[in-house]
Amino acid sequence: NSAAQKAEKLRQQAKDLMKEAETAELALQLTKERSAKTLNAKLDEICLELKRSLTDYVVELEVDDAIEPKYEEALAEKLRERRYSFKTMIQLVERIHVLTSATPKIRLNRDGGIEGDFNIGGIRAESDAESIKELPNFADILIAAQDLVDDNANRLNTGETRGKEYKSVAPTLKARLKDLRRADTEEYERNLSRILNSGDAGSVEGNLVNGFAVETLGEQNVTIQIDGKDFTGSKFNMTRLMEDIIQVPMWVPSSILPFLVANPTEIDEEDVKKIRSEVLKESQFRIISSDSMRFAAVFRGTFVEKKRASSIAALSSGEVSKGGERSAVKDTESKESLSEVTFRDIQSRLVSSGLDSKIQLFLMEDPEWRPSDREDEPDPTILAVSTSVVPEQAAEGGATKKFIAVLSIISTIFATFAYAVSGYALNPKFFNAVVNNSDVSVVSSCLPVFIGVFALSALHEAAHYIAAEISDVKLGLPVPLPSLQIGTFGCITPLRSFPRSRTALFDVAMSGPLVTALASIVIMVTGLSMTIQSSPEALSNLATVPAALFKTSFLVGSITSFLAPKVMAIPLSQPIPVHPAFLVGFAGLVISVLNMLPIGRLDGGRASTALFGRRSAYFVSLASLSFLAIAALTQTSAISIFFGLLVTVFQRNAEIPLQDELTEINNIRAIIFLFAAVLTVLTLTPFPGGIAI
Repeated sequence: NSAAQKAEKLRQQAKDLMKEAETAELALQLTKERSAKTLNAKLDEICLELKRSLTDYVVELEVDDAIEPKYEEALAEKLRERRYSFKTMIQLVERIHVLTSATPKIRLNRDGGIEGDFNIGGIRAESDAESIKELPNFADILIAAQDLVDDNANRLNTGETRGKEYKSVAPTLKARLKDLRRADTEEYERNLSRILNSGDAGSVEGNLVNGFAVETLGEQNVTIQIDGKDFTGSKFNMTRLMEDIIQVPMWVPSSILPFLVANPTEIDEEDVKKIRSEVLKESQFRIISSDSMRFAAVFRGTFVEKKRASSIAALSSGEVSKGGERSAVKDTESKESLSEVTFRDIQSRLVSSGLDSKIQLFLMEDPEWRPSDREDEPDPTILAVSTSVVPEQAAEGGATKKFIAVLSIISTIFATFAYAVSGYALNPKFFNAVVNNSDVSVVSSCLPVFIGVFALSALHEAAHYIAAEISDVKLGLPVPLPSLQIGTFGCITPLRSFPRSRTALFDVAMSGPLVTALASIVIMVTGLSMTIQSSPEALSNLATVPAALFKTSFLVGSITSFLAPKVMAIPLSQPIPVHPAFLVGFAGLVISVLNMLPIGRLDGGRASTALFGRRSAYFVSLASLSFLAIAALTQTSAISIFFGLLVTVFQRNAEIPLQDELTEINNIRAIIFLFAAVLTVLTLTPFPGGIAI
C-alpha cells in the first residue's frame, strides 16, 4: 500500500509539473507574440515613415515633370537622416517582404486538377502598413537606397566613420531578401509536390507523379538513360528519380546537373557544416548566404583582401556585426587574382579537414544571377558535391556506343582513303592504269597521303594528351569523324575529369589544333617546294588537283603566290601536279582550323570558354553556329554543310564545369587565342577569285 501511495503521489507531482510546464510555455509564447507585435508595430511605423518620404517625392515629380524619378535617392536621404542600425535594416527588409509577398495557396479541385493563387508577388498585409502594397518592389528600392548610403559613406569617410573602415550593409540585405524569396518559392514547390503525391502511394489515381511514371515507363522494371548512363528500376525508383530531377533548385548550375543526376550521391549535413566552419570560415571568401539539398550545397559570398580575412571570421559563419562590412573587391584585376589565391587556399583547407575524399568544390558565378538583376555582375559562389560526381559516361562501353564508335572509325578510314585517291584521280597515268588496265597496284601511290593525314590526326591527339597530363586532366578515348571532302574532321575527345581552371582547359584545348596547324603549314610549304623542284618525269607521277584548290583558302593562296606565283594565274579547272605532302598539309590545316572554331565542345569552343567565361562563350558559340548555317544555306561553302551538321549533333553542348571558373587566363594565352582566330579566318576565307572550301 505504501508503494502504491508513493507511486500515486509521484504521478500527481508529474501532472502538476506538466501543467506548470504548459503554463510556462503558454506564457513564453504569449510574451513572444507580444514582443513580435511590438516589434512589428515599430517596423510598420518606420515603413510608413519611409513610404511617406517617397509619397512626398512623387508629389514633387507631379509638380515638375522634368524631374527624372530617382526613388532610391529620395529614400537614401531619409536613411542618412535616421541612421537605422544594421539589425533594424535587416528586420525592415524581412517585414517589408512579409507585407508585400505571399506564398501561393494551391489545392486540388474535384476534377483532380490544380487550382489556387499562383501570384507569388501578391499582398499579405495585416496592419496599418497595408498601404505598402502600393509599392510591391519597396524592398528593392530600400536596398538600392542603402547601397547609395554605403557608397557615399565609403567615398566621404567623414563624421563617425573618419579613420575607420565603414562596413557596407546593402550586400547583406540583398542576400537576405534573395533568401526570403527563395524560401517562398521552395515552399510553393513543396506544397505542389505534396499535392501531386497525395493519396494512396500504391494508387496511380492518387499519385500524379507516380501515375505519370507508370504511364510513361510502364509497370515493369524499366531502363532510362541520363547523360549516357543506364538507370534500371521499378516504377517506384523511377518516380523517385523523376522527383529528384523536378525538385532540383535553381542554384544548381545546368552545366553540372546531368552529372549530379547521373550520380545521385548524397552529401552528409555534418560535412556541409564542416565546410562552413573549417574550410571557409577563416578563408578569404566571405559567406553571405548558403543553401543545401540532398546532393549539393552552395555558399554565396564575395572575396576579401587578405588583411581583412581574419577580422571577418565571424561573418563567414553567418554572424554580422552592427553596420555590416564593406569587403567586396570591385577592381576586376584584384578580384581575379584573389579568386585564384583564395580557391587554392580553400582547396588546401579541404584536404586538411579530411573532406577531400568525400567532397569536391567548384568556384563559379552565381547560377541564379540574371542580367536584369541590380548587381552589375554575378557574385562568386562555391558549390559542394560528392566526389562520385564525375564527367564519365558509364555507357561508354555499352553496345550501342561501341557500335557507333567502330562505325565511325571504319567510315573515317574509307573517307580518308577516298581523299587520298581523289588526289590522284586527275593524273592521266593513274586514271589509265586503274580504269583502262584494271591495275590496282598504282593505288599504293596514294598511301603517303592516307598515312600522312592519319599521322597528323595522331599528332593532334598526342598534343592533347601531353597537355592533359601536364594539366592533370583525364581524357577519354578519341572517336574520329569522317569527312567527304578531307577524309576526317578530327576526333571527339571527351574530358573525363573536371579541369582545375580555365588555364588548364585552354592548354588542353589549344595544344592539339595549334601544333597540328603549324606542322601542316610546314608540310604544305615543303610539298610546294618539292613540287617546284621536281623534274617533268617526276611531275607526271605526282598527285594532280584542280588549280581551284589553291584559291579555296586565302592563306594557302598567299603561300602559293609567294612560292609558285605562276600557279595562281592558271584557270581554276586546270589540273596541276602537286607533291603528296601538299595534300597532307592542306587536309591537316583545314582540320585544325575547323576544330578551332569557337563552338560548343570543339577545341575552339573550350578555348573560348577559358577566355571569355561560360556565359559569354555561349553567345560566341551561337554566333559561330549561325555563321556555319548561313554558309551552308547560301551554298558558299560545301564543307560547312557536313561539318555544321556533325557539330550540331555531337559537339554543340557547353563544356563541362571547371573547378575554378572565375580566374581568367593570362595575356599570353589571350594572344594565342587571337592568333588562332586570325589563322582560322585566313584559312577559311577564299583567295580572291576562288570559292570557299
